[in-house]
Amino acid sequence: MNIEKHHKQEIAVRQLETALLLYFAKKDLFSVITLAGAAEEILGQLLRLGAGEKETPLRSVLNLFRPARASVRGETSPAHETDLYVHMDVRSEAEFLLGRAIDDYHALTGELSGNMQKFNEEVRSRRG
Repeated sequence: MNIEKHHKQEIAVRQLETALLLYFAKKDLFSVITLAGAAEEILGQLLRLGAGEKETPLRSVLNLFRPARASVRGETSPAHETDLYVHMDVRSEAEFLLGRAIDDYHALTGELSGNMQKFNEEVRSRRG
């Protein structure tokens, strides 16, 4: 067994960068949602810690497949979800979670990577 210490911010950045690579390569958007959502959770936790708030446990990855906007609004059981299916605009949800994770990273570090800047320029600029 080789247990090592890993900084949460580095884990989140790697998840976010991988999500951005998949997004720009037009690959699996469900993986983009999972990675961006996980990165956003970690970065949000780090922001709360920096603000002096109590550490909160991370959400289950299963919750990441609830449409992102519903979880932000605090809905626990969206009408468009059943035990077996989730109805959503996958691209829109991926873009929403990428944007939130990028915003959290920027708020935490004051920086943006090249892929984050590319996302802001190419995706967010078209949305206005």
